[in-house]
Amino acid sequence: MRRPPLNALMIGALVLFTALSAGAQLPRTRTPGGPDGGPPTGGTPRDARYPYAGQWSGTRVMPIGSDQITFKFTVTDGQYSGLTLHPDGGSSPQNNLAAGAGGLTWEQPNSGGGTWVFNVRLAGPDSMVGTLFLRDAPANLTPAPHGTMVLTRQVASRSK
Repeated sequence: MRRPPLNALMIGALVLFTALSAGAQLPRTRTPGGPDGGPPTGGTPRDARYPYAGQWSGTRVMPIGSDQITFKFTVTDGQYSGLTLHPDGGSSPQNNLAAGAGGLTWEQPNSGGGTWVFNVRLAGPDSMVGTLFLRDAPANLTPAPHGTMVLTRQVASRSK
């Protein structure tokens, strides 16, 4: 009886291994949670009628340094409302929130006195830029704190 050459056995084993490995691959999907998607987690899908609605995160830069900042804007009965989301899990409401041709503006009391005034505008469908300053800052804060922000929409993702 004749034995097959070693090269033929090696090639056969390689072809078999490749075929089995390819069958073990997961199919590609546009939803990170897998083919079934799962329920949405975090973020809000973009709405052309209310372009600021959703959760936005980014960097706030001020003369004393920079930090991460997160905002959440919702729409009820055609009116925006919003929260500033703090890293510790707390939140602060945004007062006098208004949307106009110049963007979105709101105010927020400062814990040490004065009122933060925010102004953001869309820089793209999923990005915003803006400014903030402390109006009526306490006397020990001279000059009054001010800064800029760059934010991106937190896209709704899907969990398993």
